[in-house]
Amino acid sequence: MKMPILKARIFMPCIVVLFSCLLFPAFVKAAPPASGCIEGDCTAGSGTYMYPDGSKYIGEFKEGMPEGRGKLYYANKSFYSGGFKKGKKNGTGSFSGPGNRQYDGGFKDDKLNGSGTYRYGDGMVYRGDFRDDKWNGNGDLTFPDGKTYQGGFKDNKRHGTGKFTWQDGQTYNGGYANDKMEGYGVLSFPDGSRYEGGFRNNVYEGEAKFFYPDGKIFAGRFKGGHANGKGTITHPDGRVEEVEYAMGEPVGTPKLLPKEKDSGWSTY
Repeated sequence: MKMPILKARIFMPCIVVLFSCLLFPAFVKAAPPASGCIEGDCTAGSGTYMYPDGSKYIGEFKEGMPEGRGKLYYANKSFYSGGFKKGKKNGTGSFSGPGNRQYDGGFKDDKLNGSGTYRYGDGMVYRGDFRDDKWNGNGDLTFPDGKTYQGGFKDNKRHGTGKFTWQDGQTYNGGYANDKMEGYGVLSFPDGSRYEGGFRNNVYEGEAKFFYPDGKIFAGRFKGGHANGKGTITHPDGRVEEVEYAMGEPVGTPKLLPKEKDSGWSTY
């Protein structure tokens, strides 16, 4: 019996968060005569400051730099409203930019830091932790086509443990490393079948069990996404067969084992 269990779909890679140096240009602290403070107190109070490129800041100042709460109107029609410290975005704020991008959350020294929500122009939404402009920590990611992921991130990639759900109900719960399934995980299919065991580089690897929709259970080892070596198949009526595979291909004829014999395969 050839095993129809090795068709796990590869995950859609995460879309990298754009760095704030592109989204949030630094303030110009020295302005030519054509720009400068056009209203109020831009040294230690509230005022309006015009930048050389046409951007405009309205808000609080301290020692000649934006500090406190303020609003920044960019020349390219982007907009930021929130906290500032020593001329840089700090605390909480909101940014809207070209392509219907919207971010609401924490900032530190002009970079996305802390918790926040980033809505992308294509409809993708990330809600979770940021560090130095990247997804770091825990978060929820919703793709435009309806797929979702909840779990750990490291430098814009899925990392740690998490759950990925497809539109048809297929799910993966388990480990990730560098945006790929890694370590122990459970991959469940819409037809009721599921794989429980090891993963490496997005494919089945190591000791595992596969549960068929009809109640049969295969226990054995996998290599490179294929059943490989000896294992057992337990039938719903209690019969246990010893089987062998070579990279997914059956080898020889299944051997019926005495019911009292332990297969020797663990379930983790």
